[in-house]
Amino acid sequence: MNWSKGLWRGWLAAALLWGTVVAAFAAADLHGRHPFAGLYAYSDAQDAFLPQHYAADEAVVEDGVRRGVVVRTDFPDGTTLAAPPDLGEDRVRQIADRFWAERWARRAEVLWPWGLGAAVPPLLLLLSGAFALWVARGFRKPDTPAETVAEERAEEDTPKAAFNTRSAGGLPPFIRSLGPDPKRRRVLGTGR
Repeated sequence: MNWSKGLWRGWLAAALLWGTVVAAFAAADLHGRHPFAGLYAYSDAQDAFLPQHYAADEAVVEDGVRRGVVVRTDFPDGTTLAAPPDLGEDRVRQIADRFWAERWARRAEVLWPWGLGAAVPPLLLLLSGAFALWVARGFRKPDTPAETVAEERAEEDTPKAAFNTRSAGGLPPFIRSLGPDPKRRRVLGTGR
């Protein structure tokens, strides 16, 4: 039984299931509307775009436009920017361009909690499983290396006569395998 492979596949299945559940809750939380929709007001004092968290419906914004206290700009991602009209048409256009250029930061703010919720639990599960396997492997008996097993099998298969350490000259096989050496011949008396 391969515990590592089985646990890895189990973790992968659990992570995919968890991601699907988080995506379903995110879709339900966004109520089928555009995920980045919302009303933002430009604050000239802070030079920032402030999200309006109250339930402002279209009638309230249109009433402000009709009375001349708000300039409204709608964007393709479902956001609406309300700015004071006394800034001038060119300044409002520059503010609207800057608001549209900063849309990725606003989108990250909306999606960041959902992405974190989808990624952190599976990663914690993976790390804790890897740690548990590491601890469990510490209690296992060490395996015999594959090379040692292969050498033992080779020794069993070879005939015993091949390991005769005596030859006609009385030299062990490892010395005979060194090849001809003039100094050795003289020492042994065969090179004179």
